[in-house]
Amino acid sequence: MLYVLQFVLFLIYTFLIFLIKEYALLCMVFIINIIVMIISKENIKNVILAILKIMPFIIFTTIINILFSGISYGLLIGIRLIFVCHITYIYAKKMTPQKLQYVVETLLKPLKIFKIDSKEIGIIVCIGVAFIPIINKQISEIKYSLKSKGFDLRFKNIIKKPNYILVPLLTSIVKRVGEIEQSLLSKGYMSE
Repeated sequence: MLYVLQFVLFLIYTFLIFLIKEYALLCMVFIINIIVMIISKENIKNVILAILKIMPFIIFTTIINILFSGISYGLLIGIRLIFVCHITYIYAKKMTPQKLQYVVETLLKPLKIFKIDSKEIGIIVCIGVAFIPIINKQISEIKYSLKSKGFDLRFKNIIKKPNYILVPLLTSIVKRVGEIEQSLLSKGYMSE
């Protein structure tokens, strides 16, 4: 039940960040995020690196909001996104796919009224979350392979020839999905 409470508090907190319109309150959010980071014993270097990886998206979103809504609103959106990404990173490091499966199953139990099996949805979420690092690893391996074969990995070349990355990636994903399906069948989670 603790994981469910943590998840609900996380959702409420991130939602409330987007309602804040004053910079003084955002400073309080910053302090809360730092306190949570210290309590959870997260390495500040890893947190900064994670935020820097998402920074192009944040900058793009900030610029779009500046162009359409003004500088003040655009900067407010950018700061909110940084704080939400920061707390999400910390939360994600503490949440395993199995814990998330439990949370989803628990939160969706009321759907049994409509004959929806929350356990199946939990398993799907668990598999989906577990697949993210697998896909990242596959993309890195494909890029390394292409680079070793002399393929120029600049953005324009990838756009011109997407099949060089997509075909091996999709092949790998289909293979993994087959393995997961066989594993679930052997454990009795699914019926043919």
